[in-house]
Amino acid sequence: MDAATILPVIFAGLMAAAVFFYIIFDGYDLGVGILFPFMRKREDRDQMVATVDPFWDANETWIVLGIGVIFIAFPKAYGDILVTLYIPTVLMLGGLIIRGAAFDFRNTAQEHRKILWDRLFCFGSYLATMSQGVMIGIYATGLEHTVANWIFALCVGVAVCFGYALLGSAWLIFKAEGHIRLFAAKAIRHSIFLAFLAIILVSVGMPYTSPIVYEKWFSYPHLLYLMPIPAACVIFAFIIFMVTKFIESDTTYKYDWVPYLFSVLIVLCTFIGFGYSIFPDIILGKLTIWEASSAPKSLEFTLWGVAIVLPLILIYTFYVHKIFGGKIRPHDHDGY
Repeated sequence: MDAATILPVIFAGLMAAAVFFYIIFDGYDLGVGILFPFMRKREDRDQMVATVDPFWDANETWIVLGIGVIFIAFPKAYGDILVTLYIPTVLMLGGLIIRGAAFDFRNTAQEHRKILWDRLFCFGSYLATMSQGVMIGIYATGLEHTVANWIFALCVGVAVCFGYALLGSAWLIFKAEGHIRLFAAKAIRHSIFLAFLAIILVSVGMPYTSPIVYEKWFSYPHLLYLMPIPAACVIFAFIIFMVTKFIESDTTYKYDWVPYLFSVLIVLCTFIGFGYSIFPDIILGKLTIWEASSAPKSLEFTLWGVAIVLPLILIYTFYVHKIFGGKIRPHDHDGY
């Protein structure tokens, strides 16, 4: 295959990888914010925030990389996507800004205003997550603005909230101790149930938003290719259920990493299913990755930059997680 054929596929894979890493990394700290309303004591919320404090800022690097790739590699699609998703994009950025400010001000504000920043932290998490879900929903309908498509997009937004709550609960099991850990073990079971219910409702609606998706989901042999995905999700959810019941009575913390790993695998399965549904289109039913791509020479030049930047981001991300590995424990004099 020539460069004009293979390079758009490579960049589509890089863009998908950036989005996936954003979901699994920034998803858990957004999920912690989503769980905020269920913890009433400020010291408990402090412990929850402490589990994501060293990581949250770097986690958002992935969304910058994903947007950069689509801007450089697929300029014909970038304009249409950005214009169509302008409102949810602005709301998402607003939510992330509010949440970022709350990270700092919730501890440095005057005592009577700290509760306000806790609420803004929670609000920013929900706003950013819902906006991301709406963006996915509108994108999945081929960027068509209809009442039915917006209802579908809002349902996707709710599903993403439950999905991030799942990741956030799994992260708290992994990083927290005591009753926060036990709370997360209970919360993850509710999150799985609600996330699966939302995914089922979205999956029922998605084929009817596009004849292309309907054809891929319900025609042979595509149906056989997709069947392992929901089966794997059910198996992974069952493992999480069984492990969390054990974790509630376990004091060794030996298996606290398992719920997060299998939560990531559930996200990966749904991500693969979504990618399979739209590939090779970058705008469903309107524009393929080859039609939207930049000139091969531009892609070749850009690929060198991505080949340097992507490993550096991966190394930095995993190095930071290694440095701050283990449980986040409070210290009376030094904080967390």
